[in-house]
Amino acid sequence: MRVTSEMQSNQSLRFIQSNYARLAKLHEQLASGKRIQRPSDSPAEIVQIRQNSAENLRLDTHLKTIRDVGVVLQNSVDALIESRGVLTHAKDIAIEVNSAAHDAASDSAFAHQIDVVIDQMLRVGNRQLPDGRYLFGGTASHAPPFEVTAVDSAERPTDVAYRGSDQASEAVVGKEIRVGTLIPGSEVFQMRHRATTIFTGTTGARPGTGTDSAVEPGSLVVKHTLTSIAGASGVSTGTSSASGDTIIGPSGAHTLNIIDTSGTGASGTVSLNGGPPVAFTNSGADLRVTGPNGEAVFLNTTSITPGFSGTVSLTATGTMSVDGGTTSQPIDFSANQVMTDGGTGEMTNVDSTQIRRAGTDRLDYQGATDAFQALIALRDDIRNVHGLSTLDRSKALGRHIAALDRINNDVIDALGGQSVQAEYLTKLEERTADVQLDIQKATDGIEAIDVAGTIAAVQKQENLYQMSLQLTARMNSLSLADFLN
Repeated sequence: MRVTSEMQSNQSLRFIQSNYARLAKLHEQLASGKRIQRPSDSPAEIVQIRQNSAENLRLDTHLKTIRDVGVVLQNSVDALIESRGVLTHAKDIAIEVNSAAHDAASDSAFAHQIDVVIDQMLRVGNRQLPDGRYLFGGTASHAPPFEVTAVDSAERPTDVAYRGSDQASEAVVGKEIRVGTLIPGSEVFQMRHRATTIFTGTTGARPGTGTDSAVEPGSLVVKHTLTSIAGASGVSTGTSSASGDTIIGPSGAHTLNIIDTSGTGASGTVSLNGGPPVAFTNSGADLRVTGPNGEAVFLNTTSITPGFSGTVSLTATGTMSVDGGTTSQPIDFSANQVMTDGGTGEMTNVDSTQIRRAGTDRLDYQGATDAFQALIALRDDIRNVHGLSTLDRSKALGRHIAALDRINNDVIDALGGQSVQAEYLTKLEERTADVQLDIQKATDGIEAIDVAGTIAAVQKQENLYQMSLQLTARMNSLSLADFLN
């Protein structure tokens, strides 16, 4: 095959164009800092780059939301801290008034300070964010949550109503991560009309039908006193029954199922309330049998009636106490038993019809505090508008001081919750930023160039390009004589 001049010329041009194209691409990479300029450069890697970019945008959105929510929580924390200061100031005034005798003028001055405190609490309760939303309105955040609904002849507030929502506002700050933001003021400052007392435990006690007067969380202690066994089975209570039985209930509330497998009463099985059967012998004077829910009874099986197989009913009496056992009442299994704390005189109503086990239940008295009513009542008693005696007025001021302590504890609980949320958001923001940085590093690892290597490649390619130009020039400078020679 003969190599013609045209073929040499075309080949030289292709070399020049190829070297120039590679040189131009290297210059483009060096200028942009990116190895991949277009999908055709690396289809597989461009997919990963685009996925990383989409994830980066998603994280940007999350970071913005986290920071916005962080601003809300910080404002809430600041407002709650201020409210604590306001309540503490009111308590200090009450202590000062209650500590020594004062004349009408000084009492009026102290009462005026409480009026100022009430105004401060209203301002805190109706605090707004820069975007106009109200901090303590819950989901109803576009109107003032607290409103003065009644005033006295001097235009001083005598009643404050909550107009916000009882549902907290939430924000989504990540994949299915929800954070409470705007909390209801009713959970912090305003009394939620006393709700049903919550019994938490396993005794079976439930709220009674009366209205409780207790406020602080407490306990209901249920103790077993005596177990009685009906029927002619021959089984009796064991030696540990009085102190060890945990069953409580009227006749038939608990049952024993006895099976004499020997036919002589010497051995067999016994179960409590359908629980796992326990083997017995006629030598067992203190056999422990447990029911399906953990209830227990101690039995004496030394005199089982020969051949007896069947069910017998149990009766178990007990007592209840709401002051740690200082005072107690027998359980009468009625719909409403009024339990009185011997120390405070506060009452708790208990439905004992379903009490079936000894133990201790936690009692939570819902909705027993009101910041605004406590402050208004304190102001009025400082002015002694009800004409109380010195002793009665002192007792009233003492109750107001205790109420302010309870309210302050509610504020502290809310402050703790918001502070924890704010701290969580701070850590979430840091973690999200770290993930975003890792994604950016991974993307840079895919598309970023090695600057030093690229510069060396540019120099090398420029040399090749110059060489191809020079070689082409020399080839094109041949004369006919040179070619023939």
